[in-house]
Amino acid sequence: MKKYIYLIQTIFLLSFVSYTAFGQGLINNGAYIVLSSGPYIEINGSTGNYLNQDASGPSYGRITVNTSGTIDVNGNWTNNSADPTDNVFTSSVGTVELVGTAQVIGGTASTYFNNLNLLGSGTKTLNVNTLVGGGYSSPTGILAVGSDVMDLNQHTLTMNNPATGGITYSSGYIISETNTAVNPSIIKWNIGTSTGSYVYPFGVSGTQIPFTFQKTTAGSSNVSVSTRATASNDNTPYAGISDNGTVPAVSNMLSVWGGSAVTSVIDRWWDIYASAATTANVTFTYRGSENTMTVNPTGPIRAQHWNGTGWDWPLGAGTGVIAGTGTATVNGASTFSPWILVASSAPLPIELYSFTSTCQGNSVSLNWITASETNNSYFTVQRSADGNNFEDVTNITGKGNSNTMVNYSYIDTHPYSGLSYYRLKQTDFNNDFTYSPIIISDCGISGFDIVNVIPDENNHITTFNYSVEANGSYHLSVYDLLGNLIINNDLHPEVGFNKVVLDFSSFAHSMYLIVLSNNTKSITRKFIY
Repeated sequence: MKKYIYLIQTIFLLSFVSYTAFGQGLINNGAYIVLSSGPYIEINGSTGNYLNQDASGPSYGRITVNTSGTIDVNGNWTNNSADPTDNVFTSSVGTVELVGTAQVIGGTASTYFNNLNLLGSGTKTLNVNTLVGGGYSSPTGILAVGSDVMDLNQHTLTMNNPATGGITYSSGYIISETNTAVNPSIIKWNIGTSTGSYVYPFGVSGTQIPFTFQKTTAGSSNVSVSTRATASNDNTPYAGISDNGTVPAVSNMLSVWGGSAVTSVIDRWWDIYASAATTANVTFTYRGSENTMTVNPTGPIRAQHWNGTGWDWPLGAGTGVIAGTGTATVNGASTFSPWILVASSAPLPIELYSFTSTCQGNSVSLNWITASETNNSYFTVQRSADGNNFEDVTNITGKGNSNTMVNYSYIDTHPYSGLSYYRLKQTDFNNDFTYSPIIISDCGISGFDIVNVIPDENNHITTFNYSVEANGSYHLSVYDLLGNLIINNDLHPEVGFNKVVLDFSSFAHSMYLIVLSNNTKSITRKFIY
């Protein structure tokens, strides 16, 4: 049977609570409220509010609730402590239950709840930043949303429990819908070094749209997430400055086919901030009513990330829906800040859409596509034998300004005999330039040869690339300058291009000789480690 400490009992027997009338609430004004094993405080009635108005600093106005202690509140929860560090609870592992309707958590200072259960009916609204999970070391408290709704209302809800079960829910959800460039309605989860699948149970207008952050690296981090639909179908306002102020606002959302983003983008934004480097598989959920795309709305969709200056390559996979809810998942995400979902066939503009190479005999066919161009004077095709030192091969005139896809190609008839590394140097009319990612071609590899040797002093290894023209036994030897044999390996490569990584952690920085041989041939190369 529950034990209840009612207001009358609290006032006359314990003498630390003041109140205006029975059932009108509980006012904590400079006292400790201590619940030992088992009891409940029930603050009943339609105006049964809890108010902490201690003005004497953190030594007063606190509540201690043990493992089985529970406070049921029918009205609002308000912490008006004059000291912002007075978060009401001491090292409490008890529970607060919001059992009324349309309740508010507010005041001038934050409350650090341990277990917070949303019960009763109506929306529970934050009027102040709030922490759940426990404000003590090794917190284990839970936010139980259940079938209720919590409105973040332009505030941050911090989950301090690093376990994946820190937030539970059934048919309920948490509202993050503040349609401003920088959405202040945030769930911040202090995950720490834990890994696992963290579900942020967002929802809006009776529909659940959870966001899943499946953390796969053990580095310590907290992860903050907000999401919002846009009132208009052109995705405005665009996302503002994000990632703790390090990523500039979105400035370009034209479709690669020209025109407004309405043609190819779901009308919802996600802003993600990780306090430290981390990697995760992330799943976005949206409502079908937010899919106003005219480019294949029920076809494949992908996710795109804004990096501060442009849109990264679209990632992941999902399917467009126009009813119910749809999802898209990106595996191995490591960059965050603003994300959107886009039709796979019409991603947002990225200056270089693709850059590839194919072999035509011993020649290399280079092909690249731009999704948009701004003041693009020309491309310079550059080639390298080692991936570090590049030479100019040819110039290709650009389109100047374009918001449609443009195809370019060039055939290099004189690639290096081993691997050839290629990149594009794009030069504007004002002579500013940028470089593309590097691609590698093995079209020049044939026969029995040492392609290249790539030392990596930082990781104390050397990568040895070679080609063979027949199956069989091969031998790899490395000598120092005094002729001492320091590495002696038997190799069994496949016909064509091969590589082996050598451990140089015990060798000094110097020049070495490497010898590749079989029963009939031997090739020697010098290299510096």
